[in-house]
Amino acid sequence: MNPIPAPSRTVVAPPTSSSRGPGEAVDRMRASASRTPFVALLLASLAGTFFSSATAQQITERQTVFESLADSQWVRLKVPHVAGRYEGRLLQRGRDHVVLSAEPEPLRIAATTIDTLWTRGNAGMTGAIVGGLILGTLGVALGAVWAEEVQNTEPDVNAGEAMFLAGGVGLAGGALLGGLIGLAIPKWHRQYP
Repeated sequence: MNPIPAPSRTVVAPPTSSSRGPGEAVDRMRASASRTPFVALLLASLAGTFFSSATAQQITERQTVFESLADSQWVRLKVPHVAGRYEGRLLQRGRDHVVLSAEPEPLRIAATTIDTLWTRGNAGMTGAIVGGLILGTLGVALGAVWAEEVQNTEPDVNAGEAMFLAGGVGLAGGALLGGLIGLAIPKWHRQYP
């Protein structure tokens, strides 16, 4: 009698170890046991490589940020073992530490303990974006209203062109005005991580 082939979607399980001889099962266990230390060693070395690579990248990123700091620049630091943040002017920076102005004496902080670092700047870019979006939208709306108002007296006016032109003028003017206002507003910029 011929065996009936299994349908294409049916998964056929491999024969169990009991259908094979006991000697074959023992040989498979020995081969698996001899590979296990190799696999464990391979996984451990890969994990160590990834960890050391991430640590090296973090150290390189931290050093790059520290080297970009300017003397007397306002800096804010978060250190994990301290409830608050340290804030002050940068007096000195090195590969392994930073020194901030503090009362009654300067504060020296090890670089490896710094969790987060911010520098003080301004909100010029944020102001330009917000101003441009607000006045650009207002310009588009005013361009549409103007085109509708003059449609009866000047039939050559295209509403799309008027909206585009007024929106562009509003965008440019708003970005300029918002950027100038934003320059006067202090803002902390996160530098690390």
